[in-house]
Amino acid sequence: MSPERESEYAELHAYLDFYSTHISGIDPDNAIHPTNVGKRIVQQFGRSQALDALKQAVNDTVEELADRPAEYVQRLDASLRELGIITVSEIRRRYAASYKRILRRGKIKTETEYYIIAGVLADFSSLATDEERTILDGLVADYERGA
Repeated sequence: MSPERESEYAELHAYLDFYSTHISGIDPDNAIHPTNVGKRIVQQFGRSQALDALKQAVNDTVEELADRPAEYVQRLDASLRELGIITVSEIRRRYAASYKRILRRGKIKTETEYYIIAGVLADFSSLATDEERTILDGLVADYERGA
């Protein structure tokens, strides 16, 4: 794999390991822990396919957290950032279909979508550009006005 894909693999692996252990409460020694499943995928199919599986698993965590209030995600992001792990908000920005759908539509329709966008805005470690943040600020303002 390219250095970029190796880096992506490492950051997603660290995130999923943290999430599975500390949020989902899966014992790291358990065979079903995603870290252990990932090792088996690497052995059987290689790192490239393991990266694809990681992306899918990480996106599943985004869906699991979709109904959590912004404050919960902000606290989780802070814990991840403190450990040098990619944040939930950055993962949402990069991988979540719902985030991309909101941007294409140009409108926040639900409270869940509001939390997704608010989380990205609150995460200053996110790689969102200034232009993207301006668009997101506008979406939030419109939603809060009831537009």
